[in-house]
Amino acid sequence: MMTDDDHVSFDELAEDDSNPAPSARGGHGRRRAATPPRRPSLLRSALPVMLVVLVLGGLGFGGVQGYRWLTSNISVEQEATDYPGPGTGEAVIEVAEGDSGTDIAATLVEADVIKAPGPFVTAFSNTPDASNIEPGLYRLQQQMPAAEALTMLLDPASLAGHRVIIPEGYRASQIWEALSTATGIEVADFEAAAADYTALGIPENPADSLEGYLFPARYDIPEEATAEEVITMMWERTESELTALGVAPEDFHRVLTLGSLVEKEARHPEDQGRVVRTIENRLAGVGEAGGTPMRLQLDSTVTYFTGSDIVSTTPEERATDSPYNTYLHPGLPIGPIASPGAAALEAAVNPPEGDWLYWVTVNTQTGETKFATTYAEHEQNVQEWRDWYDSTQGG
Repeated sequence: MMTDDDHVSFDELAEDDSNPAPSARGGHGRRRAATPPRRPSLLRSALPVMLVVLVLGGLGFGGVQGYRWLTSNISVEQEATDYPGPGTGEAVIEVAEGDSGTDIAATLVEADVIKAPGPFVTAFSNTPDASNIEPGLYRLQQQMPAAEALTMLLDPASLAGHRVIIPEGYRASQIWEALSTATGIEVADFEAAAADYTALGIPENPADSLEGYLFPARYDIPEEATAEEVITMMWERTESELTALGVAPEDFHRVLTLGSLVEKEARHPEDQGRVVRTIENRLAGVGEAGGTPMRLQLDSTVTYFTGSDIVSTTPEERATDSPYNTYLHPGLPIGPIASPGAAALEAAVNPPEGDWLYWVTVNTQTGETKFATTYAEHEQNVQEWRDWYDSTQGG
């Protein structure tokens, strides 16, 4: 720091030491004797050095003080980002559909399986098989090294709970059987829970049933889950699928009903939307129907209330009175006849354009289906089916 004793006027230091040139008085004025050059001031010579020393000293002092503040307020030692292991206790975590390595790491940190996401994400990125980790529940340990946590996730033996796959087109009775086999929960428990379906969040509907409201998919069910919790899990998945398709809650029942008919009537994906459009056309009475709605006359709705697994129906069955009998009653059946999957729901919401009024499966082995806009064309397709059927009987 500069003191008052050391202070020197900068104007003084800047004063010019040389004498001005003498002015000419007349042509031959006497020239003034030259004054010897002034010796530089000792202080002036030392000033630059002093300034450098002072600046460096200030930086040094500030650096020391800054370091002292930093070390007293912030730990400069890098914290360990991985547990040393070997791990303790137990943690059940869920890997959701579509989870990335970063997503899984966040789940593991939250459950205190790993200490920080970095080591796990690095190990995940460097392990080609890591992308094969399936969605589901996994039983791991807490405070594990990240690499060991990844190894356990890749081991099927780490799967926790009960894994069950519900196929598209299953009826509720078939779903109860599959769930009971996988979880050990009695079918009667599922039936009792289903009887009070509105208590599980499923909307009340004209069929007074949860038929069709349980989404067909793969589920990892916790070991301690109850029948009510399993049903709620499946309904929430259905609600999510419908919402993602932009279906308003008041339209849930109709879309699920249409989707269930698609599951039973269309064997191939390319036919699903055309089945929906044909149903809508018959209900609207388009084309040669002349504006008069047509009954759907679907065998699938008859086999639902008869409980039959056979595609065809008898005249007696078609004459049986039931709100599901689309031979007797106009419009859609009172409710879904099965659980529609994602593709069937998509078809129900976004069917293609077309004027079809009829369809028939002309080969029940391959599922080949033909659509027609007129009854005459439909009759030709029906005859093709008869010919195919006769050929199989004769062989």
